[in-house]
Amino acid sequence: GEVSQALSSTLDVETVLDTIVSHASQLAGAAGCSIYEYDEAAEQFELRATHNYSAGLVEALRAAPLRKGEGLMGRAAEMREPIQIPDITQPGAYQSSVRDTLIRFGYRALLSVPLIREEQIIGSLSLTRKAPGEYPPEVIEVLKTFATQSALAIQNARLFREIADKSRQLEVASRHKSEFLAN
Repeated sequence: GEVSQALSSTLDVETVLDTIVSHASQLAGAAGCSIYEYDEAAEQFELRATHNYSAGLVEALRAAPLRKGEGLMGRAAEMREPIQIPDITQPGAYQSSVRDTLIRFGYRALLSVPLIREEQIIGSLSLTRKAPGEYPPEVIEVLKTFATQSALAIQNARLFREIADKSRQLEVASRHKSEFLAN
């Protein structure tokens, strides 16, 4: 309910995403949570919001963007279903450019829920825990709802940016027209 209220009460996507990651983390009993936005042109996921991660981990995650199909997040996006790994330290369980970083910061269990809107990949909601083990199915179902709300927030922000850009272009065109008529 609080996430829905945040989504409908502001156009500030950062506020909405911060609300989602903090509530998702608490609800799932996760040590940390992040939301990534998928950049279609670059074909990679970019970190947008985090909860309860150290500055060092955030910096390391930003420095290693994941591509579609790569890592847990990329696979979940391709499959359009949540995927979890109960223990990333197990041999062969998790292959990713961020695996060693996550282990170094003490994380063991991962869950990635894709953000899908109208069959389009928008991003990913990712949760981490320091203790190994699976997330319960009922938690995953609620996180799917959070993922839907996150996708909607990101989509709204994109549309808002497009409208703002078009408005600026119209202002410039109007100014040029006025200058032309004045001349």
